[in-house]
Amino acid sequence: MMQETITLEQLISELFAIGKESVGSEELFAKFSAKLQYMAGIDYISIREAYQEKEELSGLEEYAVNTGKPYIDNRLSGYSAFPELIKHYNLGFRSCALVPVSLEGKPVIVATFLSRQEDKFDAMLMPRLSLAAELLAYQAVAKVERERSISLAKYFDAAFNTYAPQMLIDRNGAIVRSNKSASGLFGKTQREMVGRNVSEFFSIDATMLYSLREGSVAEVRESAEQGRIYKASSGKINDRLSHLLLYDVTQLKELEEKVKLAEMGSGETFMLLAKDTTVLWASANVGKVLKLGMDEIVGRRLIDLAYEDKELAGEIGSLNDTLAKPLRLNVGNDVIIDTKAVLVKNQFGGFSCMLSSNNIERYVASMQGALEGLIETASDAIFSIDSLGYIKSVNSSAERLLKYGGNELSGSALASLYADEESQQKLSSSLSLARSTGMVEHMYVNLRPKEAEVPIPCEQSIRSMVDSDNGLVGYMITTKELATKMKLDQLEEDTEELGKRLEGVKEESDLKTQFFYNISHDLKTPLTSIYGYGKLLANSSEGISQDNRGYAEIITKEADRLLQLINQILDVAKLSSGRIKLDVQDVDFNSLLKNPAIGSLIEFAEKKGLEFRVDVDYSVPAIQADPNRLIQVLVNLIGNAIKFTEKGSIGVRIARAGKKSKFIRVEVTDTGTGISKEDMKKLFRKFFQLQRKGLIMQEGSGTGLGLSIAKEIVNLHGGRIGVTSEAGVGSTFWFTLPIAARVKKTAVK
Repeated sequence: MMQETITLEQLISELFAIGKESVGSEELFAKFSAKLQYMAGIDYISIREAYQEKEELSGLEEYAVNTGKPYIDNRLSGYSAFPELIKHYNLGFRSCALVPVSLEGKPVIVATFLSRQEDKFDAMLMPRLSLAAELLAYQAVAKVERERSISLAKYFDAAFNTYAPQMLIDRNGAIVRSNKSASGLFGKTQREMVGRNVSEFFSIDATMLYSLREGSVAEVRESAEQGRIYKASSGKINDRLSHLLLYDVTQLKELEEKVKLAEMGSGETFMLLAKDTTVLWASANVGKVLKLGMDEIVGRRLIDLAYEDKELAGEIGSLNDTLAKPLRLNVGNDVIIDTKAVLVKNQFGGFSCMLSSNNIERYVASMQGALEGLIETASDAIFSIDSLGYIKSVNSSAERLLKYGGNELSGSALASLYADEESQQKLSSSLSLARSTGMVEHMYVNLRPKEAEVPIPCEQSIRSMVDSDNGLVGYMITTKELATKMKLDQLEEDTEELGKRLEGVKEESDLKTQFFYNISHDLKTPLTSIYGYGKLLANSSEGISQDNRGYAEIITKEADRLLQLINQILDVAKLSSGRIKLDVQDVDFNSLLKNPAIGSLIEFAEKKGLEFRVDVDYSVPAIQADPNRLIQVLVNLIGNAIKFTEKGSIGVRIARAGKKSKFIRVEVTDTGTGISKEDMKKLFRKFFQLQRKGLIMQEGSGTGLGLSIAKEIVNLHGGRIGVTSEAGVGSTFWFTLPIAARVKKTAVK
């Protein structure tokens, strides 16, 4: 039974009802087909999904999808260009219609309608079928996208909340979100990490941040002294956000250093191999064994060098623990090296490989010593026990973890170190499993330290040890300590106390800065009056004797000197309190050096008999900076150079800091008295003045503020300042400036 007509209201109502009760697209298509067959009197309906490209379309369906228009044949016959239509005719169908649907230019579905009546798909029915197909396509896509979004969200949340420190950061490096591992590194909550810049915690500058956003990988160190080393990789999520992933490689770096020390005078070489045995790194003495340099061996596969060993690839592919065997390696030019190799699976998914020349006695002794050394220096606690569960030996990390010393643990039952019955049962069952399978990983237990009530949560892995006859001789148990609440609480208390101390220091510093600013500002007004009246008296032509005119000139000169000192103190106070903002403009150094203040210094130097050279490299572009503040820095450095140089020359050189550097380097060089190493350490401190030993003319003493102000201005631009000098030879003061401004373009306050 079927209805003769189908109204739009019925069609839409029924379709949305089906969409609500359907779980997935397949169920949606099936229910839709059944309902539409009944409502429209159509004998057969097929709906193929083009959105996911799960199936191969027929030629007729592909034609309809490519044209993007409905295909209608109301008089099927045994003759047609499409084999599908002939097949439909032979099955008794007399009318056919295909309706393709695309959304946003992408094909989604193609629906095939078949009827045993001729002229079934007329101008009244087709618009309704097309509308139904489009509504169906929207619902199908919505369901697929929703399932996909939920799946991706679950995957990202699961991946983000792993043990590896991860952060979401914006293009400026501000932290948008961090996982518990990342915030736990610094004893902060995830909420406290939000808004902080990643450069506060790691040695990541703007250049490195840009490179990471573009997909590069870099090694970074925690900002804290003796901080850990991480390998940082970043994935760009969108134009605003990046996903930063950090891997702790501190132990690997430490191991590299230990290997470098161990290899001095050693006849063995150590290599890190990828899963396919590609050499990723080799110790510096690799040439002693393989007659190849590090650059020549890195990137080659061990199985390719040992190509005559047909079983090696299979042995490495099935390796669960350790492989030790002699290898004949062809290193090129028909040079064959007989070696002994030990391969051990490492935590990076590849292998650690020890190679030595094929001397059995030396090989056995060196391998045993190397493995014992690695075990002893490992940061994980390692227990060696016999087949009955009694401790044979432990490394120093295990003794530190459980607060035992010397050989106190030797001969003890390992089970006595487990703090509760559940942990002891896990040990017993894991030993049994390791006896049959060789290894058990990720066993979480509580260990009891010596004379302590609080147990230590740990993660353990157990590896069985066998002799040459495959007989069990004992077990090796590796233990990682998990973070305890006690440590976290202590870290939180220490952080809070440090925060209070820093806040007090900052308040005290702010009060000092404000005092300097206020008193200097108050002194400036009367001194300006003294200077003005002194100038007036000195320039007066009547009513003043020559002696009094000289006194007036002294008053004017000293008042001017005091005004300069006060202005410098005000600059220091403003810089320290952040009151000075740079007026950033495009600055051309060739034009900047023509400033009258610098010109007068050049003229003074030449009158003093000094040669003055200026060299601006052709590659120096215009930069974004505050020109007035740069002139202040240059005048200070050039003035000091002239002051401390009796003969010789003064040179100003401006060039890029490097061939592709994004910084400009400015150098002011003199042939003056030079600076001792002790004085160079204090040079940029406030109020520090150099002793002018060896100068013929002792000029008036300065304020000791010029270089500290220059340093603050350079830092404010995002650059660095420094000095190289040799007493009696001369000095070079230098500073760098970024080509692109790193400061906000705000007028000076």
